[in-house]
Amino acid sequence: MDKKIRNWEKGTAAPIPKNKYQRFKEKLVEYSKRYAERNLMLFILARATGYRMQDLVTLTIGQIKDALEDGYFLIQEHKQYNQWVSNLHRYPNKKKPDKRKVYIGNNLERYLSNYVKGKKRLEYAFPSNKSKNGLEPIKQKSFSAILTRVGQSIGLKNISGHSPRKTYATIIYEESGGDLEKVRIALNHQSVEETKRYLGIKEKMKEDAAKIADEDI
Repeated sequence: MDKKIRNWEKGTAAPIPKNKYQRFKEKLVEYSKRYAERNLMLFILARATGYRMQDLVTLTIGQIKDALEDGYFLIQEHKQYNQWVSNLHRYPNKKKPDKRKVYIGNNLERYLSNYVKGKKRLEYAFPSNKSKNGLEPIKQKSFSAILTRVGQSIGLKNISGHSPRKTYATIIYEESGGDLEKVRIALNHQSVEETKRYLGIKEKMKEDAAKIADEDI
Protein backbone atom coordinates (compact mmCIF):
# COMPACT_ATOMS: atom_id res chain seq x y z
CA MET A 1 0.00 0.00 0.00
CA ASP A 2 2.78 2.39 0.98
CA LYS A 3 4.59 1.73 -2.28
CA LYS A 4 1.50 2.64 -4.32
CA ILE A 5 1.10 5.89 -2.40
CA ARG A 6 4.73 6.85 -2.90
CA ASN A 7 4.62 6.10 -6.62
CA TRP A 8 1.88 8.61 -7.37
CA GLU A 9 2.92 11.00 -4.64
CA LYS A 10 6.51 11.49 -5.78
CA GLY A 11 6.87 10.46 -9.38
CA THR A 12 8.23 13.43 -11.28
CA ALA A 13 6.60 15.97 -8.96
CA ALA A 14 7.84 19.45 -9.78
CA PRO A 15 8.04 22.53 -7.57
CA ILE A 16 5.79 25.48 -8.35
CA PRO A 17 7.93 28.25 -9.92
CA LYS A 18 8.13 31.58 -8.06
CA ASN A 19 6.73 33.49 -11.02
CA LYS A 20 3.62 31.29 -11.07
CA TYR A 21 3.10 30.80 -7.34
CA GLN A 22 0.56 33.59 -6.74
CA ARG A 23 -1.30 32.67 -9.92
CA PHE A 24 -1.41 29.06 -8.74
CA LYS A 25 -3.01 30.06 -5.44
CA GLU A 26 -5.55 32.27 -7.20
CA LYS A 27 -6.42 29.51 -9.64
CA LEU A 28 -6.73 27.00 -6.77
CA VAL A 29 -9.30 29.22 -5.06
CA GLU A 30 -11.15 29.76 -8.34
CA TYR A 31 -11.18 26.04 -9.12
CA SER A 32 -12.18 24.93 -5.62
CA LYS A 33 -15.40 26.98 -5.36
CA ARG A 34 -17.17 26.04 -2.08
CA TYR A 35 -14.08 24.15 -0.85
CA ALA A 36 -11.71 27.04 -1.53
CA GLU A 37 -10.88 27.68 2.15
CA ARG A 38 -10.05 24.03 2.80
CA ASN A 39 -7.98 23.55 -0.35
CA LEU A 40 -6.03 26.77 0.01
CA MET A 41 -5.25 26.10 3.68
CA LEU A 42 -4.08 22.53 3.03
CA PHE A 43 -1.90 23.74 0.16
CA ILE A 44 -0.38 26.57 2.21
CA LEU A 45 0.23 24.29 5.19
CA ALA A 46 2.07 21.76 3.02
CA ARG A 47 4.08 24.48 1.29
CA ALA A 48 5.01 26.20 4.57
CA THR A 49 5.99 23.07 6.51
CA GLY A 50 7.24 20.62 3.89
CA TYR A 51 5.21 17.78 5.38
CA ARG A 52 4.02 15.15 2.93
CA MET A 53 0.34 15.27 2.11
CA GLN A 54 -0.29 11.93 3.82
CA ASP A 55 0.89 13.48 7.10
CA LEU A 56 -1.45 16.46 6.84
CA VAL A 57 -4.79 15.24 5.48
CA THR A 58 -5.71 13.45 8.73
CA LEU A 59 -4.94 16.35 11.07
CA THR A 60 -7.79 17.40 13.34
CA ILE A 61 -8.73 20.92 14.33
CA GLY A 62 -7.57 20.06 17.84
CA GLN A 63 -4.11 19.06 16.63
CA ILE A 64 -3.74 22.32 14.74
CA LYS A 65 -4.89 24.33 17.77
CA ASP A 66 -2.36 22.50 19.94
CA ALA A 67 0.39 23.19 17.40
CA LEU A 68 -0.52 26.88 17.39
CA GLU A 69 -0.28 26.95 21.17
CA ASP A 70 3.12 25.19 21.10
CA GLY A 71 4.40 27.27 18.19
CA TYR A 72 5.34 24.22 16.13
CA PHE A 73 4.09 20.98 14.59
CA LEU A 74 5.54 17.70 15.80
CA ILE A 75 4.43 14.90 13.50
CA GLN A 76 5.46 11.27 13.13
CA GLU A 77 6.00 11.04 9.40
CA HIS A 78 4.31 8.01 7.85
CA LYS A 79 7.09 7.28 5.38
CA GLN A 80 9.88 7.00 7.96
CA TYR A 81 7.66 5.17 10.42
CA ASN A 82 6.51 2.58 7.86
CA GLN A 83 10.09 1.99 6.71
CA TRP A 84 11.13 1.45 10.33
CA VAL A 85 8.31 -1.05 10.91
CA SER A 86 9.03 -2.96 7.70
CA ASN A 87 12.72 -3.31 8.63
CA LEU A 88 12.24 -4.31 12.26
CA HIS A 89 12.77 -7.99 11.47
CA ARG A 90 16.20 -7.15 10.04
CA TYR A 91 17.15 -4.46 12.55
CA PRO A 92 15.19 -5.22 15.75
CA ASN A 93 17.24 -2.80 17.84
CA LYS A 94 16.91 0.15 15.51
CA LYS A 95 15.42 3.20 17.21
CA LYS A 96 11.97 4.40 16.22
CA PRO A 97 12.35 7.50 14.00
CA ASP A 98 11.94 10.85 15.70
CA LYS A 99 8.93 12.99 14.97
CA ARG A 100 9.63 15.85 12.58
CA LYS A 101 9.42 19.26 14.21
CA VAL A 102 8.50 22.32 12.14
CA TYR A 103 8.11 25.78 13.64
CA ILE A 104 5.10 27.89 12.69
CA GLY A 105 6.00 31.23 11.13
CA ASN A 106 3.98 34.43 11.56
CA ASN A 107 2.18 34.21 8.22
CA LEU A 108 1.26 30.56 8.69
CA GLU A 109 0.07 31.29 12.23
CA ARG A 110 -2.29 33.94 10.90
CA TYR A 111 -3.69 31.61 8.24
CA LEU A 112 -4.17 28.74 10.67
CA SER A 113 -5.68 30.86 13.45
CA ASN A 114 -8.33 32.20 11.09
CA TYR A 115 -8.97 28.73 9.69
CA VAL A 116 -9.62 26.93 13.00
CA LYS A 117 -11.75 29.70 14.48
CA GLY A 118 -15.19 28.39 15.44
CA LYS A 119 -14.40 24.79 14.46
CA LYS A 120 -14.66 21.80 16.84
CA ARG A 121 -11.50 20.06 18.05
CA LEU A 122 -12.61 16.58 16.96
CA GLU A 123 -13.36 17.61 13.36
CA TYR A 124 -10.90 16.71 10.65
CA ALA A 125 -9.27 19.95 9.57
CA PHE A 126 -9.57 19.05 5.88
CA PRO A 127 -12.82 17.09 5.49
CA SER A 128 -13.82 15.16 2.41
CA ASN A 129 -16.45 16.66 0.11
CA LYS A 130 -18.59 13.64 0.97
CA SER A 131 -18.03 13.90 4.71
CA LYS A 132 -20.80 14.77 7.13
CA ASN A 133 -19.84 16.90 10.14
CA GLY A 134 -16.14 16.61 9.27
CA LEU A 135 -15.95 12.90 10.12
CA GLU A 136 -13.88 11.85 7.11
CA PRO A 137 -10.72 13.56 5.80
CA ILE A 138 -10.01 14.33 2.17
CA LYS A 139 -7.91 11.62 0.56
CA GLN A 140 -4.39 12.59 -0.40
CA LYS A 141 -4.90 11.20 -3.90
CA SER A 142 -8.01 13.37 -4.37
CA PHE A 143 -6.15 16.51 -3.30
CA SER A 144 -3.21 15.61 -5.50
CA ALA A 145 -5.58 15.40 -8.47
CA ILE A 146 -6.89 18.88 -7.66
CA LEU A 147 -3.37 20.35 -7.64
CA THR A 148 -2.55 18.56 -10.90
CA ARG A 149 -5.57 20.09 -12.64
CA VAL A 150 -4.82 23.56 -11.28
CA GLY A 151 -1.23 23.27 -12.49
CA GLN A 152 -2.36 22.18 -15.94
CA SER A 153 -4.72 25.15 -16.16
CA ILE A 154 -1.77 27.57 -15.94
CA GLY A 155 0.62 25.54 -18.06
CA LEU A 156 2.55 23.68 -15.37
CA LYS A 157 3.52 20.03 -15.80
CA ASN A 158 4.14 17.38 -13.14
CA ILE A 159 2.28 19.19 -10.36
CA SER A 160 0.89 16.82 -7.71
CA GLY A 161 0.29 16.50 -4.01
CA HIS A 162 4.05 16.27 -3.52
CA SER A 163 4.70 19.61 -5.24
CA PRO A 164 4.17 21.77 -2.11
CA ARG A 165 6.96 19.82 -0.35
CA LYS A 166 9.16 20.11 -3.44
CA THR A 167 8.46 23.86 -3.49
CA TYR A 168 9.33 24.13 0.21
CA ALA A 169 12.66 22.37 -0.34
CA THR A 170 13.53 24.32 -3.49
CA ILE A 171 12.88 27.70 -1.85
CA ILE A 172 15.01 26.83 1.18
CA TYR A 173 17.81 25.71 -1.15
CA GLU A 174 17.67 28.85 -3.28
CA GLU A 175 17.18 31.37 -0.45
CA SER A 176 19.97 29.81 1.65
CA GLY A 177 22.48 30.15 -1.19
CA GLY A 178 22.50 26.44 -1.96
CA ASP A 179 22.95 25.21 1.62
CA LEU A 180 22.26 21.49 1.19
CA GLU A 181 22.70 20.72 4.89
CA LYS A 182 19.98 23.20 5.77
CA VAL A 183 17.63 21.55 3.28
CA ARG A 184 18.58 18.09 4.54
CA ILE A 185 17.74 19.00 8.13
CA ALA A 186 14.53 20.74 7.10
CA LEU A 187 13.35 17.66 5.17
CA ASN A 188 14.58 15.18 7.78
CA HIS A 189 16.66 13.37 5.17
CA GLN A 190 19.27 10.84 6.29
CA SER A 191 22.03 12.13 4.00
CA VAL A 192 23.00 15.05 1.77
CA GLU A 193 23.11 12.63 -1.17
CA GLU A 194 19.43 11.91 -0.62
CA THR A 195 18.77 15.65 -0.62
CA LYS A 196 20.73 16.12 -3.86
CA ARG A 197 18.65 13.44 -5.53
CA TYR A 198 15.46 14.95 -4.19
CA LEU A 199 16.26 18.40 -5.52
CA GLY A 200 17.46 16.99 -8.84
CA ILE A 201 20.78 18.79 -8.48
CA LYS A 202 22.84 16.23 -10.39
CA GLU A 203 20.41 16.34 -13.31
CA LYS A 204 20.58 20.15 -13.31
CA MET A 205 24.38 19.96 -13.33
CA LYS A 206 24.22 17.72 -16.40
CA GLU A 207 21.92 20.18 -18.15
CA ASP A 208 24.21 23.10 -17.28
CA ALA A 209 27.25 21.14 -18.49
CA ALA A 210 25.54 20.46 -21.81
CA LYS A 211 24.82 24.17 -22.26
CA ILE A 212 28.41 25.12 -21.47
CA ALA A 213 29.78 22.47 -23.83
CA ASP A 214 27.39 23.61 -26.53
CA GLU A 215 28.69 27.19 -26.57
CA ASP A 216 30.76 28.27 -29.56
CA ILE A 217 30.95 24.88 -31.23
